[in-house]
This record gives sequence, structure tokens and C-alpha cells, in this order.
Amino acid sequence: MEREAEISNKERALQQQQRRLDAEWKELERERDQIREDALREAEQEIAGWKTAHQRARDSRQKVYEELESTRQEIEQFRELSEVLAGRSAREILDELAAHKRRVTQLENQLASSEDDQLRAENEVLRKLRDEQKVQLDEVHIELADAKAQLHRLRLGVSDKENLEKEKRALEKNNQILSARLNDLGKTVDDLTQSQQSEKPFPQMAWMDSATNADWIKDRKAKELSLSAQDVPELKKFSVELQHRIAQAEDGATLHFCLEDIQLLIAGLAMSQLHIFQGISGTGKTSLAKAFAKAMGGHCTDIAVQAGWRDRDDLLGHYNAFEKRFYERDCLQGLYRAQTDAYKDRCNIILLDEMNLSRPEQYFAEFLSALEKNDPRDRLISLSESQLPNAPALLVEGRRIRVPHNVWFVGTANHDETTNEFADKTYDRAHVMTLPRHEAGFKVEPKPKASFSYGSLIERFDAAVTQNADEVSELLAELTTGPLTSILQDRFDLGWGNRLERQAMRFVPVYMAAGGRKEDALDHLLASRVFRRGKVTGRYDATIDDLNAIEQALTTVWKGWKSEPRRSMALLAEDRRRKERGA
Repeated sequence: MEREAEISNKERALQQQQRRLDAEWKELERERDQIREDALREAEQEIAGWKTAHQRARDSRQKVYEELESTRQEIEQFRELSEVLAGRSAREILDELAAHKRRVTQLENQLASSEDDQLRAENEVLRKLRDEQKVQLDEVHIELADAKAQLHRLRLGVSDKENLEKEKRALEKNNQILSARLNDLGKTVDDLTQSQQSEKPFPQMAWMDSATNADWIKDRKAKELSLSAQDVPELKKFSVELQHRIAQAEDGATLHFCLEDIQLLIAGLAMSQLHIFQGISGTGKTSLAKAFAKAMGGHCTDIAVQAGWRDRDDLLGHYNAFEKRFYERDCLQGLYRAQTDAYKDRCNIILLDEMNLSRPEQYFAEFLSALEKNDPRDRLISLSESQLPNAPALLVEGRRIRVPHNVWFVGTANHDETTNEFADKTYDRAHVMTLPRHEAGFKVEPKPKASFSYGSLIERFDAAVTQNADEVSELLAELTTGPLTSILQDRFDLGWGNRLERQAMRFVPVYMAAGGRKEDALDHLLASRVFRRGKVTGRYDATIDDLNAIEQALTTVWKGWKSEPRRSMALLAEDRRRKERGA
């Protein structure tokens, strides 16, 4: 048996060596392809230079041809002029031109004398016309005198008509006064009707529909909107910058989170919209969520979870049919705020402080289901069974709120006698971080306040996933085909689910792009997903031999990597000590 085990170990070592050689061979092939692409690129640039020089020569030759053609046309015009002159000298042509000018002068003088005779005839005609019009004017004066006499006679009969006109004007004025009073009364009725109809069941969300950035800054003190959003830099650089921005985000306190925690946070943002920060009191769970929102130029909605919460109404609010008003809780306002024009390209945090004071599987159940849907357009939470009157513009069908993609739910958790344990459905959907107490600090580099766009952050995530997809796929293949898989299946009845693999394909590549090692990302996923209490550790039916087998399998998987699975090993060691004490 020992011989067979030794042979088996050697075979696995040879397989791992073969996989490393295959990886090196792929790297050599990639370098060969890169050299070939560089050579082709240089050749194309040289060809392009020759083509440019050739085009310049062709343009120069074309210009010379055009100048030659212009010269030929000038010569042709000179030849035509010579033919027109018919051999005469320039002096002869000038003398002929002078003779023509003298002839033109004589003709102009004759024309002027003939015009004077014509003007005299026209003057005589005008005199006769004046005499005729004078006679007609005298006749008009006579008719005007007759009209004035008739007007005098008519004025005497108009006085009665004027009295009637005065009475008519008085009646019209009274009519105008009555009409004005009727209009005022109608306007009052309309205002009362409109006021009753315009009562908004969602006053806060209705305000958000029409609010501009200036309104947010003035009325809601949204100072972050005074900063224009900028693109997120390369993730490795951004993780260091974010560490320093978080450190100085809160006034009056410096937050020293290690770079590894910031890298885990960034990778978790790419993996899930639900985060759980757990650890002992005072490790900065709440501060990290708030500081991250401020560092990103986004908004954090702070919600204190109560022990008596049972359903979504405790988190979102409820509609009062008698008052025709929806009591909008902070969570609902935070979801709606994230969809407005002012915040739709910013990172928004909804902080559920002490999330496990009540059971998230009850009051947060609809959100857990919504976040599991692949199409973000289907992530809807119903506020009412039917469409509500005067509903805000961004509600779907006037009754459902969308869970926007630029919102992350961050729940802080303490584990003591006053709290509840999370169910598997909550843990499996969340990015879980256990924050240690940070004793060591670092020198904080002052950073001006900035705002980073949500869209550029997602683009960085997608680019990292695409760049490292092949390497992560090989990592998962090595994990799922190794001895750890069979031990988990045979001794703990556990397997690798599709959700875990899907999350790993986003978490590990982004963690690598942020400056971390792939094996450390895998260790975090195993510790928070597989080896957490209740799955592998903390089970009454697991023996110390089972834990030893897990440790041996982890050692085999991690052989050849630069780091060790310290998070997973720490959980296993703690559970072994518990079993040795008989707890």
C-alpha cells in the first residue's frame, strides 16, 4: 500500500510538472506570436512610409503637369491674339481706337440736344393737366360744404342715440364685473380640485423626479454631485489609491485598512451586489462601507436594522390606502436615488447595519431572489398589488421598484447571543469579508476629493475577467479534478456548484488585476464558501481525520504556488483544536 501511495504521489507530481511545462509552452507560444506580430507591424509601418513617399512624388508630378498645361493655354491665347491683329502694328490699332472715341462723343452731343426738345413738350402737357385738376378741386370744395351742412343736421338727432350708448356701456361694465367674479370662483374651484388631485403618494421620490444637481446640492447637501465623475484607472493602481482615499474619507478619523482588504473589496464588488462584513466590534465594518461610498463620490444610505423586522415593509415602507400615501423608508429612497440622472453613473451603497439582528431570509427575502436573476431588468420588488395613483416616473408599472445594478447592499454582522446566524442562501449569494483588528498603520497620501463613474468601474471589471479568463479556468479545472474534490464529496457530501464557479470567474480575475495572487483569491473563496462554519468546520459528524485529509489535499493543490492557503488552514486548525477539547 505504501508503494502504491508513493507511486500515486509521483504520478500526481508528474501531472503537476506536466501542467507547468504545458503552461510554460503556452507562454513561449504567446511570446513567439508577439514577436511575429511586432515584425509584421514594423513591416506594415515601413510599407506605409514607402506608400506615403510614392504618393508625394505622384502629387508633385501632377502639379508639374498642371503648370505645363497652364503655360500651353497662355501660349495658345497669345497665338489667337496674333491672328486677330492680322499683322497690324499696335500704333495702327490705337489710332483706330481714338477715332472711334471721337465718333462716340459726337453721337452723345446729338442725343443731348434731342432730349431738350422732348422735355419742353412734356412740360406743356403737364401745364394743361394742372389746369384741369384745379377745376376739379373747386367742384370738391362745393361738395364738402354741402356735406358739412348735412352733418350739422344729423348731429341734432344723435343725442338720443348717445344716451342709449351710455346705458349700454353701463350694462356691459356690470357684465364684466360679474364675469370676473365668476372666473375667480371657477379658478378657486379648479385650484382646490387640482390640489386634491396633485397630492403625491411618494413625496420624496416625486421630488427626486424633478430635482436637478443644484437642487440635490442645496436641499439634500449632496456635496458629491459638485464633482464631475472621472474614469477609474487601472485596477492595481486604483486599489492603492482607494486605500488612501478610504483612509481620509471620514472627518476626524483615519481608517487604516490593509491593501489586501481593499483588493478583496474590489473583487467582491465585481462578484456580487450583496456583501457581508463580519468581525468583532471595532474593526471598522460600518466605517469601511461609508468610507468607500465617499471615496468613490457616491452615496451611502445608512439603515439600522431592528430586531423585530419580519418582511419587506420593514425595509421599504408601506402604502396607507386611507391617506393615499406611501411611507417611504430610507432603503426605498436609496434604491430610487440610484436610478435618477444625478446618481445613475455613481456607486451607491445601502448599508444594513447589524444585518443579522433580525433574519435577513425574512425581511430581505425578495431582494435575495431579485439579485439572483441574470437579467437586471427582471430585478423588481413589488410595492403594491395594483398601480398606484400619481406614481413616481421611475417605478415600473407604477407599483414596482427596480433593484439597480449600481447599488451594493452591505450588511455588517456581529455574532453573539443577540444576533441570528445567516442561512446558506444568504452566505452563498454574498461576498463575505471577515475584518481583523488593524493595529499597524501606514502613511496616508493626501488626495483631493474625487468622483469615479460606475460605468468605468464595470468596464475595468469586464476587462480583467476577459484578460485572465483562461488562467482562472485552468485554476478551477485543477481544483475540481484534484483530490480535494473527492474528499469533500465522500466525507462531507459537498460539491462545486455552478454559482461558486460563476462567482470565481469574476472574483479571481479582478483580484489578480487589483494586484493580488490567484491562489490568495481562491483561498478566500474556499474559506468563506466551503470551509465556513456549518459546511466543513463546526460539524459534529466530522472527525479530526477528516480535517487532516482536507489539510493534506489543500497542501497538494497549493504545491508550487508562492503562498499558502492561510485562511482555510486557520479555520481547519481552529476546528481541530475545538474537537481536541471535546467541544
